[in-house]
Amino acid sequence: MEKRLLDDIDLIANADIAWEKFRNKTVLITGANGYVPQFFVHTLLRRNELFGDNIRVLALCRSEQRARERFAPYLDRADFGLVIQDVCEPLRTEEEIQYYISAASPAGMKTRYADPVATFETNVLGFENILKSAVENPCEGVLLLSSVDVYGKLQNSDRIRESDVGTLDPLNLRNVYSCGKRAAETLGCAYSQKYGIPVYIARPFQILGPGISLEDGRLHADFISQMLKQDEIVLKGDGTPVRSFIYITDAMTALFTILTKGADREAYNVCDENGEASVLQLATTMGALVADRKIGISYNMETRKNDPAVTQTLDCVRGDSSKLKELGWKPQMSLEEACRRMMGYYGLSVKE
Repeated sequence: MEKRLLDDIDLIANADIAWEKFRNKTVLITGANGYVPQFFVHTLLRRNELFGDNIRVLALCRSEQRARERFAPYLDRADFGLVIQDVCEPLRTEEEIQYYISAASPAGMKTRYADPVATFETNVLGFENILKSAVENPCEGVLLLSSVDVYGKLQNSDRIRESDVGTLDPLNLRNVYSCGKRAAETLGCAYSQKYGIPVYIARPFQILGPGISLEDGRLHADFISQMLKQDEIVLKGDGTPVRSFIYITDAMTALFTILTKGADREAYNVCDENGEASVLQLATTMGALVADRKIGISYNMETRKNDPAVTQTLDCVRGDSSKLKELGWKPQMSLEEACRRMMGYYGLSVKE
């Protein structure tokens, strides 16, 4: 495994989490091939290596080829198993499962909207299949990876709290991902109330880290892709929108904290107030970290004026992590260090 990736996994595996809850248990992760979900697999198996936790990890993936490539080091291990299927079909495994982590969803900004039907069905019908399986198993908890996108458009630029609810036009297919996540949250609460399954909801903001496709469409992926090819970051807008960024190690410790200490049928923001930055500030921070050349910043005037993805973007999406911190979670990684670690993974020469 690449050393930078292993370093991040070790940080998560050694964090102050109630790991004893997973000891001798089986955990199923859907969408395990994905950028963030893969870290659940890596971390739990690393716990077995370091501490002998005897956790059985099931990785549900749609693509067997991608799964075998990503999880090649684990294929012959007794504590790991692949479940190859579409999550929109009833779950096919005879194993008893104690914990479910529902993370299957078209993740990239481009893929979300390329097939709106698949996006909605994966988030809603796929999650329903997990809930149905949980009803039939000795389930101790289901973690739903929802999204900051469920908040929609709010009327102010204050930090977003879990009780805030903004507007989402359900007829605009650009909202299909957001509406799917909202529906999944409601479905999870309904199953929890009817069947007594503990359901915990995480709403991650923008997560920085290694492993994301550079064709994903998210800001940091675009910036890295550009810096690998040229000495310039080209902004699609005016650079003023503000976002909350959090590094993968802090995001993962937050997600494990929610699953082990969170309240049933409650949602928690996964964000770091110290990671807030405008698009321009993020580009400037990342550009300044490149060690072997000077990175300039320019603007694409065409997309700035005419691209709906730019002109319709929200001005400010800042999260409030107070509720998560009440569970004992604390972020550890600064935005600059997060960028440094992420950029180094992709082969950029970065300043120490």
